[in-house]
Amino acid sequence: MRSEFATPAPDDHVREHMGEHTGERKTGERTIAERRIGVWIAGAYGNVGTCAVAGAAAVARGLMPAVGLVTEARDICDLELISLGGLVFGGHDVRDGSIVRTAREFGERNGLLTPALRLAVADDLERADREIRPGLLVNAGDEVRAMAAEGFVVTGSPRELLARVQADLRAFQARWELDDVIVVNLISTEPDAGAAPALSSHEAFCAALDGGGDHDEHGIPASVLYAYAALDAGFPFVDFTPAVACSVAPIHEIARLRGVPFMGRDGKTGETLVKTVLAPMFVARHFRVLSWEGANLLGNRDGAVLQGSGALASKVRDKDAALRRILRDDDMHSSVRIDYVPSLDDWKQAYDFIHFEGFLGARMQMHFLWQGCDSALAAPLVLDLVRLVDLARRRGEVGTLPHLACFFKSPVGVAE
Repeated sequence: MRSEFATPAPDDHVREHMGEHTGERKTGERTIAERRIGVWIAGAYGNVGTCAVAGAAAVARGLMPAVGLVTEARDICDLELISLGGLVFGGHDVRDGSIVRTAREFGERNGLLTPALRLAVADDLERADREIRPGLLVNAGDEVRAMAAEGFVVTGSPRELLARVQADLRAFQARWELDDVIVVNLISTEPDAGAAPALSSHEAFCAALDGGGDHDEHGIPASVLYAYAALDAGFPFVDFTPAVACSVAPIHEIARLRGVPFMGRDGKTGETLVKTVLAPMFVARHFRVLSWEGANLLGNRDGAVLQGSGALASKVRDKDAALRRILRDDDMHSSVRIDYVPSLDDWKQAYDFIHFEGFLGARMQMHFLWQGCDSALAAPLVLDLVRLVDLARRRGEVGTLPHLACFFKSPVGVAE
């Protein structure tokens, strides 16, 4: 575990930057233009987290347009949303890395974070790096364990892990005098937790926390500990990965008890986004979909992690469930494949075959190809969700946020 962290208070440059985008701070209650919100990312060294930090800085500084941000679209941008310049980033990770290093590697491989852009937002990346803490490695797959580094993983009982995460969150808020902190889960896909008894109820969860023993034996995944730690401390939570975090009883109960909003799960960015746009067309036109087959090729770290059978099963289930909820035909045949192709790196490729029946039994076909930059698709949605969850928080909303269902493959508590 790291012994010390170089985490100075905001320097003059930071204060000047904050003032440029959020206005000078005043005593008392802040206006929306003066608010500062912490974005605490679990899995901060990943491509998506890095692109979110770099992208927010680039747009806030006027270096790049806000293309891809839903919250900058017409009719939505008029809402009272926190400015991108008002976001302060920190997080957890279990790898020996840095956001600066990830940005450099990402730029060299993909060409999106150019040297000129990285130089322009270098202060923002370095500032976020100073706020990264050792993370949780709990009930993770073998692929994730192989990536973890000694000294970057918090150890202890479930209760001790929870306390450590909450201490990090509260210290982050105090250090930057933040109005709120929103925790975003971007850790790698976890194996399915199944029917772990500790997740069956709030009482069972608390008993597991206080029962001692090794955290793995209770079957509590890292995503659940991150979610519970955030909500119990009074901070909103967003689950952007195919995790169980938002779908189990202890999370719903603690959110209700603490009066905090949360939402997930599994951000909808690529092939599933296209599927959920096309599928309503077949329903509206009263065509019968006979088969819908999807093949996905992915080359980044997520692609490597998904080679683990438990993680892959969780991801595939979410992608298939999103389609079946719309078509509502148990006789339809569908399958989803996700294959790891290292040379693709962060660019993902999908091919879908749709076989459908029309008038007088005519059997027809539709094919589509999709290629996208995984992190450039996901990162702006993370920023959108942070801004919208902050708005919900200020409006006093508690528990799940059904109006954000369109951002997720498997939205909690609602069918899109």
